[in-house]
Amino acid sequence: MIKSLLRHLVLASAAFLAVVALPSARATITLGQARLGNVFLTTETVQIPLSCEGDEVAWSVKDFFGATVKEGSITPVNGSASVAPALGRVGYFELRLTEKKNGSVLSTKETTLAVLTPFDASTLGATAPWGAQTHYAQYLSTQPLALLARAGIKHFRDDHYWATLEATRGVYTYPAPYTRFMQEAASAGLQPLLTLGWGNALYDGGDCVLPYTESGRQGFANYARSLVTQYGGQLKAVEVWNEVNGGTYVDGPARDNKPYYYSLLLKKVYETVKPVRPDVKIVAGATVPIAHGFLQNLFIQGAMPYLDVVSVHPYRGFAAGVDVELAELRELIKSYNNGAEKPIWASEFSLAIDTVEKQYEGASYLAQMIPLMLSQKVERMYYYLSTDDPVFPLRGLLATHDDPKGRHTPHPTYVAYATAIRQLTNARFEWRVANTSPSTYALKFLKGSAKLYPMWALQPVTVKIGAASNLTVTDLMGHARSIAPVNGFVTLDLDKHVQYVSGDIKSFAEVNTTLFADSTAGYSKTQGLYGWYYGSATVPSGGTYSPALFLPMTWKMWNGDNYRWVGASLNNFITVGQVHPTTAWAVRRWVSDKTGTVILSGEASRLDGRGNGVYVRIFVDDREVYTRFLSPTEAITYEVPNITITRGTIIDFVVDANGSYSYDSTRLTGMVTKQ
Repeated sequence: MIKSLLRHLVLASAAFLAVVALPSARATITLGQARLGNVFLTTETVQIPLSCEGDEVAWSVKDFFGATVKEGSITPVNGSASVAPALGRVGYFELRLTEKKNGSVLSTKETTLAVLTPFDASTLGATAPWGAQTHYAQYLSTQPLALLARAGIKHFRDDHYWATLEATRGVYTYPAPYTRFMQEAASAGLQPLLTLGWGNALYDGGDCVLPYTESGRQGFANYARSLVTQYGGQLKAVEVWNEVNGGTYVDGPARDNKPYYYSLLLKKVYETVKPVRPDVKIVAGATVPIAHGFLQNLFIQGAMPYLDVVSVHPYRGFAAGVDVELAELRELIKSYNNGAEKPIWASEFSLAIDTVEKQYEGASYLAQMIPLMLSQKVERMYYYLSTDDPVFPLRGLLATHDDPKGRHTPHPTYVAYATAIRQLTNARFEWRVANTSPSTYALKFLKGSAKLYPMWALQPVTVKIGAASNLTVTDLMGHARSIAPVNGFVTLDLDKHVQYVSGDIKSFAEVNTTLFADSTAGYSKTQGLYGWYYGSATVPSGGTYSPALFLPMTWKMWNGDNYRWVGASLNNFITVGQVHPTTAWAVRRWVSDKTGTVILSGEASRLDGRGNGVYVRIFVDDREVYTRFLSPTEAITYEVPNITITRGTIIDFVVDANGSYSYDSTRLTGMVTKQ
């Protein structure tokens, strides 16, 4: 995902700058910044300086949840003014300004701001998990370093491109922008992870050609040795290549046998770097997504002794299930490392964000991913990206230096990350609270002797928490409140937005939940867990479907990709987010342990955009209650009411290939809710 390489930036930069540079035709407000990025601490005065031509500026401030928290009006003096909303609270905020003259509106302007509690990231040791991907090797602005540190981020991931450093064989030259961002990072207290890449035309080939000869591997290893020598104790970890299992970054002969050639490269780097810097961690993998199959093939090649850390990029459309996949990775590592674990780093993670609206989803996603990854001992995690760039103009924690809303202004993900850091620093995972539906999460962490519970629910639910004393509840934007128990209980509404609950909890239970089953939250590696089963069914031509046709799938690796449920054919599979039929239907089954009238609902969407479409079908026992043809580019939601169930009722959520099954990967979720 470090796809923002120089070769991708040339055309994208021009288009991006053309978009962000367009001001409103009538805008006369010019915003300044009292603090870089409009990121304030609670010890600082929140103020936004501006200049304008009007005689009045009305303003209003909304929080992350859309509530107006402050509003007012100011009168400019000699064309200048400053909005000081005295928010009195932490969080992410949006400020809207309306400039008027003689009562008529001249222009409007918007910006964002953040208020954080002070946090001294310099006190965090190298074991702190908090990191972010930067692109300073592409000569982007380094000003956000100070804002990353202000959030509490300790680590950053970037590059020093091989071909740039070694333009003459055996001679290494470090461009001033490279050494400058390393110096500035050191001053900000951030520690680097440098990714080693890419090809070099002086050896086996340029661009993304993975070294495939002994000479090429040694040249690459010498470049790694030069790096760790150049930066000495500042550089404590290097990552060998990026997403080598994917199809983007490996060209040349090595493409036909990536695990073999990558294992040879790892060995050469390890043997060349360790004699001069035994303290440097050799980080290997950077797989996308987790790719258990590729990593197993790598370990089979004998790579385990030549790596200190396994890195993965657990990209996914939702956080649920990442703990299942990481648990499998831990077991895989132990099976090839004499029963011992090795550290796991998520050297990239984030939600794909391509709209402003999705930035809010990204904040909740980030806040869910972090405790789930910590629950599986992920030692370090790097959010992708630190700052918007031309290839991913909305995905950063912060805006660009020339964003219309202001230089490096915050996105909701920035505040969600800062909150998670403040809540979970030095927290040790204990267990996930039981006795709830799988879509309700309450994970117990210990911070010394204090207890902390990140809580959320994929479907809104009310929980009743037993407590003898007040609980402190902090929302994902950092706003905290104290709640006193009534008759020994605190009642709390949960949804997708993580809340951090601290205090001594005696019990935890859902109140009047209407959700019986959720295929996303209930996904696991165990047939029958939470009532869910995974299988296939071959329906004879012209025949009818019967639940008896269901054949259980097997949990195993799928080619070089992640573990999943696989049928008789490799292309017949089910994952937490995908269903793929062949000549056999793919069937996600729920067997009821409840009685009542329910609504069946969920989402269905095509994931490839090609092929001849599929049929989505739902059966209750042997009765088909829903049928919908889904074209190659469709995405829908569905709802089937008035379904009567008893204990033992079988509900099958089916994807039928409609003949040809090429490109038939489909997202089909299923929920069963009390009507």
